[in-house]
Amino acid sequence: MKNKTNHLPLLILLVLFITLACNVTVQTPRIQTGPEVTTKIDEDYPVTDETTRLEINMGAGEINIGEGGKKLVEGEVRTNVALWKPEVIRDDNEVKISQVESKNTITLPSGDLINKWDLKLGTERPIDLKIKAGAYKSTIVVGKIPLKKLSIDDGASQSKVIFDEPNATTMESFKYHTGASQVELVNLANANFKDMNFDSGAGSYTLDFNGELKQDAYVSIKSGLSNVKIIIPSDMNATVELSGGVNNVSPRGTWTIDSNEYRTQSTRGPKLEIDIEMGVGNLELISMDRSSL
Repeated sequence: MKNKTNHLPLLILLVLFITLACNVTVQTPRIQTGPEVTTKIDEDYPVTDETTRLEINMGAGEINIGEGGKKLVEGEVRTNVALWKPEVIRDDNEVKISQVESKNTITLPSGDLINKWDLKLGTERPIDLKIKAGAYKSTIVVGKIPLKKLSIDDGASQSKVIFDEPNATTMESFKYHTGASQVELVNLANANFKDMNFDSGAGSYTLDFNGELKQDAYVSIKSGLSNVKIIIPSDMNATVELSGGVNNVSPRGTWTIDSNEYRTQSTRGPKLEIDIEMGVGNLELISMDRSSL
């Protein structure tokens, strides 16, 4: 006679396991909010012959940067999270303004978050500027600020950078790295850069090369699934070359097209060379009279 296997103990254990699993509560770290606190920022240029390096590190929030006066940086930061009170570190030719980064990968607010920066940067001396941020909204106006290097690295953002006047010094490099964002760069020719790298994820991006092009400039654009708009004045000597398989290209204005190369009609003055690497996405190339843009 065959022995009958008793499955009852196994079933009881299985039921207990499922019951315990259903009652497990995952404790998600929370950001504790409190009273709103304003921190004043008032920093002079370092006493050094080297180029001043200014670094701004912030979390999620809003930042407005404008053109100031004789000091390196001045303004204020308003936040209602005690851990986000900014810290200023000075070291030789470097000034760093930073918020403490959360050690937890996931945090939830215990109330409405406030993290707003309003800063003005000095126009007296050339600087290297580096901005690192999380998910944020920004308006950055830097035309009068003599920038030798500019680096912006952000997460999902809504950002606008405006070069309202020609840069008084040569910008050796301009780097912009962003996630899934909406970014508008205005009057890029005024930045007076030699090399520019724009690297983005999915999103909507406008790169407007209006302004005064004083020297030959090279631009590398790499973008994922996105909508990219390139604006170039028709009287600017410019070439745009495409790679990466993008086939949804909409040219506006007058272009000379040779396979994956698009050229404006002008051959005079400094040359703007743009390489665009895109996969699936939409690319709009606009070449028009400055008065029409």
